[in-house]
Amino acid sequence: MEDRILTRKTSRRGRLRRRLLLPVVLACWYAPPAAAQVREGGVDGDTVGVDGGVLTGVSAAALRANPDEYAGARLRWTVRFLSLERAEPERIDFYEGEPFLLARAPDPGDGLVYIAVPQELLAAAEKLRPLQTLDMLVRVRTGRSALLRVPILDLLALY
Repeated sequence: MEDRILTRKTSRRGRLRRRLLLPVVLACWYAPPAAAQVREGGVDGDTVGVDGGVLTGVSAAALRANPDEYAGARLRWTVRFLSLERAEPERIDFYEGEPFLLARAPDPGDGLVYIAVPQELLAAAEKLRPLQTLDMLVRVRTGRSALLRVPILDLLALY
């Protein structure tokens, strides 16, 4: 009985490693997008602005450094889409089976972010192409996830 349990756990870990390895390799291979684009308000990558309750210019590093300060905050971000995934039971920061986007953060050195997709935006998310640059409105679910220490956001709108 114990051998079966060990085999099941080992094979699950192997599948999980394969699923995580390809997006990480892709994320490292391609150049990241610019930190923040200049918009009508004159926001650059080093400036944090507030426009109607929406923060701009906030980096993923700032979210990780102060997760409690940004919890629930709405952000306007430009990210590079990598893939659309479904959460496995091991991902405790998501509901099991919840769809999420794996994306590169706005700042070059900030790595990856996970963006949960609500059902009403799932059809639009399924049409995205890998490495497509996306402007979006998100809400911070957590600035630092329990497992991988990356920001997890909720998608509110795609532009």
